Amino acid sequence: MWSPALFLAAATLNVGLLAASAQSGKWFATVSQLRNGGSADVTIDPRNDKQSRAKITFRNGSRDMRIAWDIVAGNCNDQGAPIAPQAAFTQAQTQMDGGGSVTAVIPKLESGKRYYVRVFDPQVVPNDQNVWGCANISEKP
Repeated sequence: MWSPALFLAAATLNVGLLAASAQSGKWFATVSQLRNGGSADVTIDPRNDKQSRAKITFRNGSRDMRIAWDIVAGNCNDQGAPIAPQAAFTQAQTQMDGGGSVTAVIPKLESGKRYYVRVFDPQVVPNDQNVWGCANISEKP
């Protein structure tokens, strides 16, 4: 027999399951060891429907050094294409303690796709063989 209470309970359960499977739009990665010393964390948060804000934070690296970075489609060593022009990724300048951070406005990353971050010498055109460090980016649930 059909019951309005049973129908409401089933509808509530379905809405709860849909909400639980929705993605946060937040992503992260850690480059645990850079070739020039130190490490880096990347966090990506949604900004609006089409853009995100990416922040890279360097720790314990060489002091007073310029560092370039980008975000690329695929996994480390795939030689993927950057998701935005290099000019979108502001170079970082490390401080006396070897730390520093910069942000970039990037296209919103698509759930279910793979991305990675590359850190490299700003004097070279980056490819996956000449980077100082690389890390796959994971989506937060």
